[in-house]
Amino acid sequence: MRRDLPVLGLLLGSALVLPLVDTSAQTLDATVAELRTACERAGGAAAFPGADSVVVFDRREVEVEPSGLSRTVQHTLRKALTFAGARDLAVENLAYDPMSADVQVLRCRVLSSDGTVRTLDPKEVVDAPDPQNLIYWNSRHKTVPVGRLGPGDAVELVTRRVGFTYALLRDSDQGPDESRFVPPMKGQFYDIIPFWSSSPIVEQSYRVSVPVDKNLQYQLYNAAAEVSDRIAEGRRVVTVTMRSFKPLEKEPGMVALSDVAPKLILTTAADWKAKSVWFHDVQESASCFAVTPELKQTADRITAGLIRDEDKIAALNHWAAENIRYVGLHMGTGEGYTLHPASMTLRDRGGVCKDKAGILVALLRAAGFESYPAMTMAGERIERIAADQFNHCVTVWRKPDKTNVLLDPTWVPGVREMWSSREQQQEVLMGLPEGADLLTTPVSAPESHPLDVTIRSALAPDGTLTGVMKVTADGQSDAGLRRLYRGRLRSEWPAVDGAMLTSVDPRAELTSVTRSDPDDLRTPFAMEVSFRIDSYARRLDDGSLLLTPLAARHPVGLATHADEIALSTKPAERRFPVRVGCSKLVTLTEHLSLPPGATVRGLPKPVKLDGSGRLAASWRSERGELVVEETLALTKRIFAPEDWPTLRVALEAFRALSETPVLITAAKRGKGEA
Repeated sequence: MRRDLPVLGLLLGSALVLPLVDTSAQTLDATVAELRTACERAGGAAAFPGADSVVVFDRREVEVEPSGLSRTVQHTLRKALTFAGARDLAVENLAYDPMSADVQVLRCRVLSSDGTVRTLDPKEVVDAPDPQNLIYWNSRHKTVPVGRLGPGDAVELVTRRVGFTYALLRDSDQGPDESRFVPPMKGQFYDIIPFWSSSPIVEQSYRVSVPVDKNLQYQLYNAAAEVSDRIAEGRRVVTVTMRSFKPLEKEPGMVALSDVAPKLILTTAADWKAKSVWFHDVQESASCFAVTPELKQTADRITAGLIRDEDKIAALNHWAAENIRYVGLHMGTGEGYTLHPASMTLRDRGGVCKDKAGILVALLRAAGFESYPAMTMAGERIERIAADQFNHCVTVWRKPDKTNVLLDPTWVPGVREMWSSREQQQEVLMGLPEGADLLTTPVSAPESHPLDVTIRSALAPDGTLTGVMKVTADGQSDAGLRRLYRGRLRSEWPAVDGAMLTSVDPRAELTSVTRSDPDDLRTPFAMEVSFRIDSYARRLDDGSLLLTPLAARHPVGLATHADEIALSTKPAERRFPVRVGCSKLVTLTEHLSLPPGATVRGLPKPVKLDGSGRLAASWRSERGELVVEETLALTKRIFAPEDWPTLRVALEAFRALSETPVLITAAKRGKGEA
């Protein structure tokens, strides 16, 4: 054990957490009387307002062998509080992957509120394939048919699981015994345990026993708990217990629950550098990126005529993105941290993220570049404890000056970027020969993702609006527009064009459209639309016109369901970080020609806001025109709670302008004029 980490997880702020009495004697042979007493102490529906069920206890005991193989016995007691809760507890599903784990039901008992006890025969448990989509691996689940329940009934479940969480690897010639569940990083153990639930939890505990020479490190995040860390019978035993958990109240647009909810992470890996070296060596020893003649020919063809390294890299990255279909099929060895051979991916033209990343590594090497794979966690944070917190594979290009550039062929189909900025502020572990520490990708400047909407329009005395709207974009703003078209039949594209304005006013008619090809990534997306909207302005009895400028209503944002339109601005204060798709810079401009002699009344005051959301807006009347200029910047992808107030103010001010009408008054007529 590292001496600088003797009590990780014991402190939260200034609160000292007291050690727990050793729970190694937690009884899995608990009597019915003991279970009923626990249920009674937990309380009923009145003790848990709004909850349908309660977890009376969730106790896990883990034994780790020197090989890293772990066996977990989990003992849970759940109580139904309502009919909805009874329905939810009537069936229990236990997911597992046969390549990395096995799970057995040791006991299931129903403690009815009328005093009777019903025991389920384990033979009634059903083993079935998981429903799957895009990734058709061999994941399965065991269904426990608990049966009909009512409020007040409780379900006791005892299970035994061997193996580990992710679909790592085993050789196909290994025997049927549990040795096939030894982790690929031999001798190492890790675990990630959520200490949260959608139901209240009265007590949750996790006890792990490891050989005393294991360098076990652990930390409890986002909560305080009772911790015992001691040596018993030549083994190190760590027990973590948390009590009285209440489900977190979710906030709109918040980050993943795993980023903010209580969780325990443990590992025996020394650090991320050790994991990086291991990940590199696994791939190289398996010759995953061996350059075959077919791969060399493909790389040469893709880069033919290109001179600059950056152009070659871009061509290879986007070829892998666009030509390797995302689909996962069970292929035996290779469904985990060892990538499939790039030659196989080239042959099959399909694979998951690791296959797309792997063939890109091979193509880069075939073209004379130095390249390696990397791991990341899309959509969730990776903590500093070096446990396997990964769900995505990407590619590293090492430049001649030894700087590393991240590439992601999985996330850049239809994207002009080399690395999707929707992955900014995300942790990555590169598999380098010398090893690497965990890195966090930097914030991508909003100026790299511009969306510019410029409208020149004219208002007729009867309220008809005609004009031309020009749209240009780049970065992720560009990708958002292309996404509307890609995947649809080209015959459907005119309807997508129309939505750019009909999303604001269904009476909008497009008289002409010019648009760049959404499938051509060589230049930024651009389109120009000529339009007519009858009765756009409301004509009042005195002949004046009431309207909100078209640009201020952000028609392109409405059509794309953009964050600046769709992200909820509630609550006023946040407990948790909020996440948008990407940083961006939105510029809305309109020059609206007014009827001769007309004047404008009710112009809003200029707006100038700085902070996490930056807004500059000005509406003015000059030389017979109403001029609207608005610029909104979302400065990053993930905003901390302290960033929220300025972001919220900017969004609400921006949206208020989209609902602000102005009055266009007609020119005064002289005496005798009709």
